[in-house]
Amino acid sequence: MQTTRHFHMELRHATMPTYVFSYLFPLALLAYELWRVGSWVAVRGFNFSDFNSMGYEFALMLAVFAIQIVVEIAFMAAAMLTKHHDVAHRAANLLLGVFCSMVVLGFDLALQYAM
Repeated sequence: MQTTRHFHMELRHATMPTYVFSYLFPLALLAYELWRVGSWVAVRGFNFSDFNSMGYEFALMLAVFAIQIVVEIAFMAAAMLTKHHDVAHRAANLLLGVFCSMVVLGFDLALQYAM
């Protein structure tokens, strides 16, 4: 008899609050970035040479990212303290959510300094 190993992605076996906490912040940052770049293109076209002059908006995005980190640490701590059954799945989702937010922030930095 052949033994097969089933590949179960960690990201699909978590509870609904895990998905909300993991991906709410990256989606909010992505929506804000789309609005920010879209409004820039509508007013100035694809000339991003002065894109870094939009000072407070990137600081706002960094503040949202900092709030994401604090909320996700609290969410993970609560799961660990209550010995919730999907702690490993939560960790994978929370790390992916942080990575997604970092990608959005990295894209914004690339627009600010690479152009």
